[in-house]
Amino acid sequence: MKNGGGVRQFAKCLLGQHWNRRILYVSTAASSSSPPPSPPPSSDVPLNIRFEYGLPLLDVPLPSRNEPCQFTMRPLSDNVGNLCEFLRQEDRGIDYVAVYGNNGTKLATSTSIEHLLQFGTFRLRLNDKYFTVNVPETAGTRFDSDKLRQLDDLRATVASLHAALCVDEYKLARERNLLQKLENAESLLKPLEIEKVRIEKECEEHTDRVMWAGFAACGVQTGLFARLTWWEYSWDIMEPVTYFATYSTVIATFGYYLYTKQNFEYPIARERVYTKQFYRRALKSGFDIEKYNNLVQEVDELRNQLKRLRDPLFQHLPVSYLSHLEQK
Repeated sequence: MKNGGGVRQFAKCLLGQHWNRRILYVSTAASSSSPPPSPPPSSDVPLNIRFEYGLPLLDVPLPSRNEPCQFTMRPLSDNVGNLCEFLRQEDRGIDYVAVYGNNGTKLATSTSIEHLLQFGTFRLRLNDKYFTVNVPETAGTRFDSDKLRQLDDLRATVASLHAALCVDEYKLARERNLLQKLENAESLLKPLEIEKVRIEKECEEHTDRVMWAGFAACGVQTGLFARLTWWEYSWDIMEPVTYFATYSTVIATFGYYLYTKQNFEYPIARERVYTKQFYRRALKSGFDIEKYNNLVQEVDELRNQLKRLRDPLFQHLPVSYLSHLEQK
């Protein structure tokens, strides 16, 4: 009995020591897994945001080389996550980076830089080092999205007002300028047009004479062959002559194709005779064909611009768009 009681007492002692060890191990593990409390803001390294060319700049001393590096913060497009990623890319020795508010609460990576600048002051953590970032007082209002939208609306209103006041005056001045240029071009074109009509009339008469001369030659050839066939000689004698005459015509048309690179057709042949005679007479009379073509093209362009300017679809377009159309 005494031995049995001693064994039970010994077993209770071992069991108590085992539970005390488990409780001590769990409490030690829990205390080691909890993050250490952040130091008070008074021990942080101060950093200041400055503005250059309208954008906030932040100089951060990187932990690897302990040298400052400038980061550009874009309030409307970047967020806290972008800033943290930029810091990691610049210094591979940064294992942990986070941004905290004034009350010590960690800010989400989706927080926009615009909202972050409105805090006035926030904390930046790089590994185990903390920085207090001070934002100028004007930064919160400088990049306010609502004020930027109001500024865009104001710009649109001013632009529409400027277009309403100036587009009519611009169109009148532009129309007056185009009419003056058109009048000058037409005054220079008019004597050339008269000379061109005279040369065209002479060329038409010459071309008609050539065509009628060819028709007369065909008629004379037909009459001569008929006379020789039925009155002077017989068909047996004239048949080889007509064959060679027909074959000579085929050779002549083939030579025409080799010379002109065109088929022998009466309208094309007539146009060729007319064009050749026109250039010959224009050179003889001193008619400047290149100057005439340039004036005709200029008059057509001026008339097209006037037509476009007077089109009802272009009455309410801004001046910049009208100027762009005129340059095409």
